[in-house]
Amino acid sequence: MEKRALLLLAVAISVTVALVAYHQMSVQPYGAQPRHKSTAFAVYYGPVNSSIIQVLNQFSLVVLDPTQVNSSQLKEIKAVKVAYIDLGELTNVSISNVTPPPVVAIGYDSQWSQYIVNVSSPAWQEYIKSLVAAVMAMGFQGLLFDDVDVVELYPSTAPGVVEIINWTRAHYPHAVIGINRGFAILDNVSRLIDFVLFEDYGTEVTSPGKVEFSDPSFVVNMTHMLKAHNVTVLALGYAYHPGDAYWDTVVSLAKSQGVPYFVSNWNLSVIWQENLRQ
Repeated sequence: MEKRALLLLAVAISVTVALVAYHQMSVQPYGAQPRHKSTAFAVYYGPVNSSIIQVLNQFSLVVLDPTQVNSSQLKEIKAVKVAYIDLGELTNVSISNVTPPPVVAIGYDSQWSQYIVNVSSPAWQEYIKSLVAAVMAMGFQGLLFDDVDVVELYPSTAPGVVEIINWTRAHYPHAVIGINRGFAILDNVSRLIDFVLFEDYGTEVTSPGKVEFSDPSFVVNMTHMLKAHNVTVLALGYAYHPGDAYWDTVVSLAKSQGVPYFVSNWNLSVIWQENLRQ
């Protein structure tokens, strides 16, 4: 645990160095943003249909893959609707004729077979901003930026990550904005976001279809850090089925820290209604 904490500290220092020239612009004082205090949230990246909508309507906030839902279906969902957008890796998402730019890769994620992108690239910045505009026009009320932890491997991308979040808050001041983890840039974006989705909360996906336990002490320490930044924490964990050891670990850990949780299968393609019993 000490080695991991020291590593994260070193990364944070590198990110801070990368952000020095950008800092004054990146943390514009928008004032205290409203924090979404969800007690029941869902993260679902599977296809949306009428049956799924009935289940989603039992939650107060839902994170969805915008390629798996249409505007008409969004109107039927009563929950706060948040669109998943991969900020740090290339997933070839095309919405409303918004397509990814060519040749922006700076690395490769072998676990998920996806290219890591240069988030600071002007072409990538324009793509993400156009994607944000497209999903908001669809009827989403917020955004979840994923893979912002790219800054831990490539600190030079930190200004690009912060710029996107800053731009989104400026252009959509009432949007619910979240990031997945992103501990290394929290000092620079906590005033701009409403929540942090803390993925791997007690369990993690180590390869497609494979769930394992994660470091609970790291989870607890990072939860305390997030709360110190006055950011709502939403715990996301993985299991094979409700009630197994992985499920119990996530639920127990989240309850001990007083944060809402959602547990799903490895690719977030199911919604277990047992998540509502909290």
